[in-house]
Amino acid sequence: MNSSVFSQQYLQDLSIDSQAQGIELVRQIQSRHVTRYTFNNLSVVLQQEMPLETEFLLNKIVTQQRGGYCFEHNKLAFDVLVELGFEVRILMARVVYNRDVEVARTHRITLLTLDDQQYIVDVGFGHYGARFPVRLELGVAQEQGDNCYRIVQNDRGDYCFQIVKEGAFFTLYTFDLGNYNEADCLTGHFFSHKYPEAGFVNNLVVCRKFDDHTLSLRNGELHRLRQGGTDIEPITSAEMLHDKLIHTFGLDTDRAVAAYLYDKFAA
Repeated sequence: MNSSVFSQQYLQDLSIDSQAQGIELVRQIQSRHVTRYTFNNLSVVLQQEMPLETEFLLNKIVTQQRGGYCFEHNKLAFDVLVELGFEVRILMARVVYNRDVEVARTHRITLLTLDDQQYIVDVGFGHYGARFPVRLELGVAQEQGDNCYRIVQNDRGDYCFQIVKEGAFFTLYTFDLGNYNEADCLTGHFFSHKYPEAGFVNNLVVCRKFDDHTLSLRNGELHRLRQGGTDIEPITSAEMLHDKLIHTFGLDTDRAVAAYLYDKFAA
C-alpha cells in the first residue's frame, strides 16, 4: 500500500496488516478505528476550537487519543482513504432516528466505489455505528456480529441507513448521492457544535466500541450494549464520571473538567 507520513502514522496506530488490500483493508480501517478511537463531543460542550484540518485531526485523534465526533472521525478516515488511492467521495446525511422529520444534513459519511460495488464507510456514528463498511445494495441485510444493517429507499427516493433495533429495522439516517464537498461539511459542522439548540451542544455523549460490546455514556448514564440487551449504570458523582472518562474511555480528563461536566449534564 502507498501512503503519506500522516496516513502511515494512522495505519500503524491501528496495527493495520501491511499486506491487506481492497475491501479487506477498508474493513480493517473501519473496525479498528471505531474500536480504538472514542466517539465523543467533549470539545463541543467545552467550547473548544474544532478545526477540521487533517494535521490537527491526526494530532487530536491519533496522537493525543482524544477522539471526536462525525465530522472529525470521518474527515480523517476519508483523507487516509484518498491517500491510499481509493475512489471515495463525501456524502451528507440527515439523522432522523426513524422519524419523518425535516432536519439539516448534520452527518458526514463516505461513499466508496470499489470493484463495481459501492459501500458506505462511516467511522463516526457512535454506539449505533457499523463496525464494517455497508454495501449500497438495496434491501440486503448485512450481519456484523452484534448488529445487522441494511440500506433501503423511501418514497422520496432517499437512501435509508438502517439498523435492527428491538427486532425491526430502524432508520438511523437518510442520504442521497448528490455532490458534496468540504464546504458542505463545514456548514454542518458549524451547526452541530455552535447552534444553541443542537443535540451535541446540549448533551454529553461518549462512546467506545469493543470486539463484543459497546459502551455509551449519555449524560448521567453509562449504557453497556451487548447482543441481546443493554445494562444501564447511573453516574452518581463527579468522581465516578472522572473515573469512567479516564479508565473506561481512555480520555485524559482533568478532575475539574469532569466536575463541570457532571454538574451540567449528569447531576
